Amino acid sequence: MHDDIILDILLRLPVKSLIRFKCVCKSWRTSIEDPNFIEHHYALSKSNVNRHKIFITGGVSDNMDNYFYSVDAPLQHDSVVSLLETPVPGINTLSRVSFISYSSNGIILIVFPYDLIILWNPATGESRKIPSPIPKKKKSERRQFPAVYGFGYVSSIDDYKIFRVGGKYNSHAHFEIELFSTKSNAWKLIGMFSPNNFCFEGGIVTIDGIVYMIEMADLSRNIDRSTILSFSLENEQFEYVLFPDQIQRFQDPILYVLGENLCLTRMHNLTSRDFEVWHMIKDGSMNNIWSKILTIPSMHCGRCLSPVCLMKIDGYIMLLKHKGDFEIYNSDGEQIEIVEVPGLQSSLFFNCIVPYVESLFSPKQRRI
Repeated sequence: MHDDIILDILLRLPVKSLIRFKCVCKSWRTSIEDPNFIEHHYALSKSNVNRHKIFITGGVSDNMDNYFYSVDAPLQHDSVVSLLETPVPGINTLSRVSFISYSSNGIILIVFPYDLIILWNPATGESRKIPSPIPKKKKSERRQFPAVYGFGYVSSIDDYKIFRVGGKYNSHAHFEIELFSTKSNAWKLIGMFSPNNFCFEGGIVTIDGIVYMIEMADLSRNIDRSTILSFSLENEQFEYVLFPDQIQRFQDPILYVLGENLCLTRMHNLTSRDFEVWHMIKDGSMNNIWSKILTIPSMHCGRCLSPVCLMKIDGYIMLLKHKGDFEIYNSDGEQIEIVEVPGLQSSLFFNCIVPYVESLFSPKQRRI
């Protein structure tokens, strides 16, 4: 068979098959490990909804073990559920996962208590332990604040970066901003940061190398508008993204990623209990365009629904967690299905659920 035909077939295979086929012959291994092949394979997988996955981590109430699952998307009663091996041996005996990032090129950032930081490709099983940003001798000197993280890829310099807010704060509530580069394998201090009313619970997401966080309005401190604070992993600069007037009334907003767009959700406001999802389209200025893409009527929102995942599969899909089941809504805000996935433990509570696409990218690779 012609080499070009073989290569085209390999590009369309799932990651697990490609890992097996690396053992067939030396030329196949060379092709599959080629950086151009890896990038092309990932691009094809992103465009094929049948290759999309949902990464779930959680635990059960009677122990501190962490469970990691990969579930076929879209979520259905017969979705294939794979229980993944832990990224580092013995890691499931530690405390609950503190943070899970959205994936970047199929690689996920997982943070455990005490700054145990792991980059992990759940498809290949490869992982990389990141050195702690806090030197051991200084840990006792710092007043600890629960850190928050961002993670993304900067294509212009071919580097993965980890953004961290936390570490220590002083009497004026200034927090340290630190940045890790996989190329240099080192942290550096960006500076001290004074978040006027930073909403750590509102999520922190990264899109195209830009980290987004919420800064809430606080009239008692003369902050009359909520904004989104962004940080570029490339130029290492902060900028503000304004909320439109229609979103200023939001209470408890949460950031998500839907496709390549930044999304904002809320469960309640002062006049309505409808659940809304808005997404942002960049126009190259501070006045980015926001539009509402989903409304779930209030009749569904009073039953302890919790948004866990946004996906774009045949239209916008919202997954809401209600007790042990998932409720799936379409772009019209209509409930289309209640899904109980047999492969997931019924007693499992979820720390994080994020969509991702499997890839061959290695978290260990440092191309300098």
